[in-house]
Amino acid sequence: MKIIILFFSLVGFNALAQSTRVQTHENAAAAFQKLNFFYKGRGMAISPDMIKLYDFMSNRGIGMGENGTIYQRWGLLFKENKAVGIFNEPYEGMEVGVLGCIACHSGKAAGEYIIGLGNKNIDVGQIGKDASLGMKVWGALPHKNPKFKELHARSMKFTKGLATKEFSNLTQGLVPTSLIRSWFYEQQGKTLPPNFPRGQVKVPHMWGYGEKRKTGSFWDGEGNGELGGWGIAVELYAGQTVQNVNEYFEKVHTAENYLGDLLPPKYPFKIDRMKAKRGQVVFEQTCMGCHGEHKRDENDDPIFNSPKHIPWRIVQTDKDRLNALTEELYQLIEINPLNNVIQAVRKPEVGYVAPKLWGVWSRFPYLHNASVPTIYDLLLEPSLRPKSFSLKNAGERERFDETKLGLTSEKISILEKNSRRTYDIKRPGQSNEGHYFDKFKTLTEAERYSLIEYLKTL
Repeated sequence: MKIIILFFSLVGFNALAQSTRVQTHENAAAAFQKLNFFYKGRGMAISPDMIKLYDFMSNRGIGMGENGTIYQRWGLLFKENKAVGIFNEPYEGMEVGVLGCIACHSGKAAGEYIIGLGNKNIDVGQIGKDASLGMKVWGALPHKNPKFKELHARSMKFTKGLATKEFSNLTQGLVPTSLIRSWFYEQQGKTLPPNFPRGQVKVPHMWGYGEKRKTGSFWDGEGNGELGGWGIAVELYAGQTVQNVNEYFEKVHTAENYLGDLLPPKYPFKIDRMKAKRGQVVFEQTCMGCHGEHKRDENDDPIFNSPKHIPWRIVQTDKDRLNALTEELYQLIEINPLNNVIQAVRKPEVGYVAPKLWGVWSRFPYLHNASVPTIYDLLLEPSLRPKSFSLKNAGERERFDETKLGLTSEKISILEKNSRRTYDIKRPGQSNEGHYFDKFKTLTEAERYSLIEYLKTL
């Protein structure tokens, strides 16, 4: 009898632990979907009352849905017939359209909507270009509210900055880190140096972020992530003030912490477990040196550990982002007016973080700059990897390649060849070089596909 009671007690305890972990994930996801940092009329916002035009279009289905402008041109996703990440915030008797965190940090893979996945199609440059043009017309119309001009001017500066030809992103799914870095120059009355690197990177996934912060913010790991200040760097670029940030920083700190509760998405299709078992051996021999172990708790949920920072001389992927890490930039970060929460961490050598691979099946295209469409391609020498590929509907089911794990190949029309939703490795910062090691050279086809099968289990 005691054994039976003990058995059911353990089962109940494990179920409780499992439900607690899942519940904290759901709570974090719910909170993240509502998160934006608009405060005292400042933040990532468009011209006051212009959101009413969006509401008008939304209510009538104009430009909405998977074939509409908002998704196809700007990359904003839809959930329950509403564009994700657009908020209507009241301020001084006006309605302000605000871009929330979830607009970039939610995405789709194989048709599945995933909180915390980087948006594969977001195009902040195109959004900025189109929004600034529309707001120019909007601002020329009469507006009675005396506060309108002040907010309108900030919104125009923000959207024009997103569209700036010199350092805006060139391709959907990428965001330019030069936008954030320009704020440090601006604080000291300096302009960005000529030919300043765009530093384009794909929007990162957020699960495991609590541990990743210990290695450093962003793909290069050069920011002190444990302080939390880098989380609102884009808001500062958008015109938020230092005083305001200090006032609401507890909100930032809270958000950074609950992101650590997000769980990765499970692979939604069938997995060949025998092949995956063989692939785990390949992983341990080939990949674990950089990406580390991937263990699970008693409820089969992932245990997050801090990733490693790998010197560039080893990984040798596109160096454009790292080229901006100059002595001048480090000095500007050290004296920035929020240096109590925004600090740099100089590594012995510049390089990139080798992320943990939980949910990696959903995180295509691969590498920090999204230059490789599938895991299979990533295991080939760079000269054999695709030179260009389409990002059209990248997160939809029909674009998911279960065999090679990533984006399916799609014929690119002449009209799409130079499109922002066609990835071309010839564009600055978009090289697919690197991440090719001696151990990759000896892999057989069977070993490649076994490794891919194992990665589906993470």
